[in-house]
Amino acid sequence: MIQNMFRKAMASDDATLSLDFTTGALDSRLTFTRSTTGTYINSSGYVTSAAINAPRFDYDPTTPTARGLLIEGAASNLMFRSQAINTSPWFNAGTMTISETGSSSPANDATSNVVTWTNGTGSGNAWLQQTVAVSAGSLVVGTAYTWSIWLKSRGGRRVNVFAVLQGVSGNREVRVDFGVSPPTVTSTVATGWTSIQTPTIVEYPNGWYKITTGGTLPASTTSVAFGLSNSDAVPASGTNGFEAWGYQLEAGSGASSYIPTGASTGSRAVDTAIIAAGTAFSGWYTGGLNGTFYADWYGGVAGASGTQRSVLATDDVTTKHLHLYQTATTNTMTLANFGGGSTLATSNAISPAGSRSKAAFSYATSAMNICLNGGTVASGTVTGFTVAPTWLSLGAPSTNGTSITGTTVVLNNSIRSIKYWPTVLSNAQLQALTT
Repeated sequence: MIQNMFRKAMASDDATLSLDFTTGALDSRLTFTRSTTGTYINSSGYVTSAAINAPRFDYDPTTPTARGLLIEGAASNLMFRSQAINTSPWFNAGTMTISETGSSSPANDATSNVVTWTNGTGSGNAWLQQTVAVSAGSLVVGTAYTWSIWLKSRGGRRVNVFAVLQGVSGNREVRVDFGVSPPTVTSTVATGWTSIQTPTIVEYPNGWYKITTGGTLPASTTSVAFGLSNSDAVPASGTNGFEAWGYQLEAGSGASSYIPTGASTGSRAVDTAIIAAGTAFSGWYTGGLNGTFYADWYGGVAGASGTQRSVLATDDVTTKHLHLYQTATTNTMTLANFGGGSTLATSNAISPAGSRSKAAFSYATSAMNICLNGGTVASGTVTGFTVAPTWLSLGAPSTNGTSITGTTVVLNNSIRSIKYWPTVLSNAQLQALTT
């Protein structure tokens, strides 16, 4: 029954808006802007740069399958020389050599660094690091940070990725084991730092793996030494070491797209995707105060603000605002009116950060319903929504219809598709759509 309803709703439905971002094309009704370049994963699984104001259609690096339109908030990479770990302010000690040109990097070019450990070196006696100070415009105590780097094995040895606190005692260290297939990452030291992130390892083409972890910087810290070292004693012969590329340190509890840096830190501006007021909006939004929205996206990752993550929103002004967002702590989906001051309904299912989710909600003069991932439909009363909206923003709300103003709640992930019906679909149809 539900599958029949799904086919009816999706194949020959009466949706007046149907945006499919997995095609790699931007609908002409959408206005997209970003005042800087930005990187994304292309259809071959490589890190690629998009021009200013160019949308980024992201892909899974392992499969690779289309993930949709990437919508991220502004972010900065606080590490200098992200692709040149043999250049100051990087510092290396112990017995190793570093060359500037490795094999095909995660960007499919020759920009990685090759680190070769001298044969016979003892465990932990060969390391490199960059020290980042606690100061204005850099690290701030009490703030969550995420650091990530791409590594590639040379000799099948184990590599430590560390973040040693200075001013207070503590270290966050994870061990990457290239001696097993596939490689694994484990937490070996977690002292001083709080709210420790579980380390992750993601496969990329050409033998590369992206390692990510993080934590919250404790009080009294003066600086942090971020770096890499040999986890085991180096054998007396053979090729031993690793290749490295793209070290990134950013505020927030999740890694965003890569931001390359040189002699200074680097930044990426917020993505804006809006169907503005006028015929681009009124041509499909014909339901007035009644209708149904559907979204298919990847769960938002908390950025520097750590608050809720937005999926879609109509005008962020009094009487016209409907806002579908992922809550900050429980990862349920909430539909709220202007300013989030009144929660209209909250879903019963959950939407884990980073995972694919589907949600649909209907609304009428006095009632609304919301369903997440085919779960139980939650119902509520429509309040504060009394005038038909005039624009739609994706991934974050907008108070003016031309730019993202809710910069602390940006999705920080990809949207696969958005649909709208000018009618109220049944609860069974909401479940079918999101199953």
